[in-house]
Amino acid sequence: MRGSETIAIFGDYDCDGVTAVAILQRAFARRGVTPHILLPHRERDGYGLAPKHIQILPEKKVTLLITVDTGVTAQLPIHMARDAGIDVVVLDHHTLPRTLPPATAILHPALAPDFPLPHPCAAGVALLFIEAWEKNAEWPERETDVALAAIGTVADLVPLRGWNRSLVQAGLRALENIKTGPLKLLADTARSGEEPLTSRAIAFRIAPRLNAAGRMADPQIALNALLGDEAALHSLHALNSERQELTKTLMEHALETVAAKVSTPFIFLASHDYPAGIVGLIAGRLTEMFGKPSLVGTIIEGSCRASLRSIPSYNVMEGLNACSKYLSNYGGHAQAAGCTFAVTDIPVVEKILCDHLAEKVSSEFLVPTLMIDAELAPEHFTVEDFAQLTSLEPYGQGNAEPRFLLPNAKIERTRRVGADGAHLQAFIGNLPVIGFHLGSLADQCTQSLDVACRLMIDTWQGRTQPKIVMEDVRVPVSVTASI
Repeated sequence: MRGSETIAIFGDYDCDGVTAVAILQRAFARRGVTPHILLPHRERDGYGLAPKHIQILPEKKVTLLITVDTGVTAQLPIHMARDAGIDVVVLDHHTLPRTLPPATAILHPALAPDFPLPHPCAAGVALLFIEAWEKNAEWPERETDVALAAIGTVADLVPLRGWNRSLVQAGLRALENIKTGPLKLLADTARSGEEPLTSRAIAFRIAPRLNAAGRMADPQIALNALLGDEAALHSLHALNSERQELTKTLMEHALETVAAKVSTPFIFLASHDYPAGIVGLIAGRLTEMFGKPSLVGTIIEGSCRASLRSIPSYNVMEGLNACSKYLSNYGGHAQAAGCTFAVTDIPVVEKILCDHLAEKVSSEFLVPTLMIDAELAPEHFTVEDFAQLTSLEPYGQGNAEPRFLLPNAKIERTRRVGADGAHLQAFIGNLPVIGFHLGSLADQCTQSLDVACRLMIDTWQGRTQPKIVMEDVRVPVSVTASI
């Protein structure tokens, strides 16, 4: 900046990438610098820094490029930038390649031997970068940057332990303290009743809205919203509603296709009908429903761009390594990844993934499961006992919200609620029950059932009471527990 260089920031189209770019852009703005912002379009560009992004930088007279949430595997583009006289600083957290790109500097937690696990997401790396830049002193609206980093952390599903956990705790406090601006408006849309904001509110209400821009339109809309554009913020709500409807329709199609090949160990779907912005959501839901890894791809001009989701017992990146010679690019983490390959290679890629999975995981474990933390007795149905669980928050990846078993529960006063009757409302004893997407059970609870559930405190109009969030039911079985 002292040399008045022209700076560009290249990010990603998801919530983590957009919040990371927002943190960096705010830092430059505090110093009176306006960098060029480049966010890839999910369908036109795909993931990551590409040669075409480098080719437009000389005409903008850019001499410093900062990549965030991408770049650590961008060998060719960074070579091109270096040849064009452009310095490149990479801020990333994705799996390191065997050979690092020739960047001027790479900030990656895995390159710091003493950096504790688990590593932060890109927004966390960006915040640490800014803290070092600010010499670990306070700066104007620091709480906003902490809140942005917390949103990116929850959205990117990094483990909420260690530094990540502390960051999200601080971010939730910051969101409560921010009284004006875009994050205040986003937080207000995420509130349920009068309860304080939680990581669940970020995961299910704030992050999906920010992700909706990159899935359905342009990630720049999400960035503009975070930087104070109220029109963009309203667009996020509309795009998220559109995303929900489209996902519902495409899931119905996907389930019909999966039903015809239910014996396949690795769920593999590719179609022109699946938009690039939705394939990850479909893959995630299929993996959750069937207990199997899944790949869902969109076919565009002879290529299949796919998102993969996996189960805890299988590292999907190892599967992609096994078929890497057929992939034009790929990357990600153990349970969530992406790749691109030729449509003509769909059969061989599917076979390699299925064979690799069979080598690593026995078929008996490829079933949907719910992990139960403890059995709950009726005497524990008190506000005090439920409230003690809040000390375990924030919940998320690596620190799952406790799930309980209510054995032989009598479910009464059932009724379907929601616009299309998708949800179940009932009572167990005097406690209210809500079962999201379980409306079909309303007429089936004619006998006592084992109930898998989460617990929450519901506050409405000054009244506080425990509430059961039903996740699944089964006919009672006798289980001998051992500790």
